[in-house]
Amino acid sequence: MNVDPFGSLIARAVPLAALFSFTSCALIQEDIQFEDDFTGKNLFGVSSGWAFVEADVDLSNGTGPLADPIIGGSDVGDARSDLDPVFGLGLKYFHYITNNWVIGLIYEYRIFDPTPTSPLNAEVDIDDFGTHHFILDGRYQFNPVDKAKRLRPFVGVQLGFVPGVDADGDVNYEPVSALGLPATSERINLDGDSFFTLGFVAGASYLIRENMTFDFGAFYEYALSPTSDQLVLDPYDVPPLDGPSTYDGELLERGLYLSFGVSWIF
Repeated sequence: MNVDPFGSLIARAVPLAALFSFTSCALIQEDIQFEDDFTGKNLFGVSSGWAFVEADVDLSNGTGPLADPIIGGSDVGDARSDLDPVFGLGLKYFHYITNNWVIGLIYEYRIFDPTPTSPLNAEVDIDDFGTHHFILDGRYQFNPVDKAKRLRPFVGVQLGFVPGVDADGDVNYEPVSALGLPATSERINLDGDSFFTLGFVAGASYLIRENMTFDFGAFYEYALSPTSDQLVLDPYDVPPLDGPSTYDGELLERGLYLSFGVSWIF
């Protein structure tokens, strides 16, 4: 499967930019500026965006007939997959400890479409899958940097938690000519365990109406540990390949995320 993330990004970014440009005349309020002190205020926001994410896939400790080197198997394998973005939605709540220091919580739901990989002698094609992300965010928001006092940049650090990864997919096997076996495939399920992430964010908020901002930025995030599961493969029903084979599987992701959205200050 060949996917052009940059082409898809442009295809989505152009109408979004046009929509924001069209609505800006009605949305943007004139002659306003950020208050001098936001201490004690709160913020609620919604966001979406785009992502450039990849994952390292590792299989090890193979047991069973498919892991037998005599038959052509392997005891270990690794590959890389691009996690092409399908959809993303974020909800955030922040509290201003001071005018510049902000702490908050973010919930994000992300859907990815992994490109097929071949960590062993078969192609693994995982379906679209969704992940829940719970993020603790601490950031420093600078004072307005423009003459109109409507643009406030920010930088921050994010600690995230993903409860797990649940995904279905197909494993496509090449023919085994020595045994007279044709190409075949089987359906699999991956149920990866929880993991933590660390991210670094930078962006800015532009005041479009009183107590309402348009937010945009980018953050780089990587998993502090892989999500793990045991992969069970059982594609054949003839000797010597009958019986399941198992592998310890790990997936470690990292990537760059672009985000945009709106926030209400109260």
